[in-house]
Amino acid sequence: MAQSSKSRAARKTSAWYQRHANDPHVKRAQREGKRSRAAFKLTEIIDKHQLNIRRDSVIVDLGCAPGSWSVELASRIGPEGLVIGIDLLPLQPISGVCLIQADFDSPEGQQALQEALGGRPVDLVVSDMAPELSGDKLVDQMRMIRLNEMTLHFARQYLRAGGNVLMKTFMGEGYDAFRRDLGSSFKTVKNIKPAASRKTSAEFFLLGRDFLQ
Repeated sequence: MAQSSKSRAARKTSAWYQRHANDPHVKRAQREGKRSRAAFKLTEIIDKHQLNIRRDSVIVDLGCAPGSWSVELASRIGPEGLVIGIDLLPLQPISGVCLIQADFDSPEGQQALQEALGGRPVDLVVSDMAPELSGDKLVDQMRMIRLNEMTLHFARQYLRAGGNVLMKTFMGEGYDAFRRDLGSSFKTVKNIKPAASRKTSAEFFLLGRDFLQ
């Protein structure tokens, strides 16, 4: 029985890699030298939903590894702007991005972020974070909602009035309550499923616009 189970797991892994290798967005990311296909999710959301990223924008990318979102954001600001990326994992340097290796929800991470911001209010908080999936849908959903709650807490601390937040989430237990909580702090909240997100993936994104400070 154990051998049969292992065989099924191996087949599943093989199928995932095959889908990944044949994914058109993965191929495009490789051609264009992107760090991951996730870059196209962000650029579509920014362009399609007309997020106003000015040359002097201050942006924080939470859980930024492998850095594809930070790269795209840095390309849209000028020298007067600031992109800060923070993650527990080490990253290769990104031109125009201040990278911090820390847990953004820890005292050390908070201190590092405050020092990097230098008192400047944040225009946009983004998060493409997702939990490491356990295979238990309820456990994974609650972990995702916890990450959403942490992102919202951070946004409430640092966003300027009128600022925006963008975060990945899953539909399921706790989602409705979280969306209501998010809506209490932003003028509008929109659900977005970018074309670069796989149709079979449970992920989608929440965009909160015009922070009500």
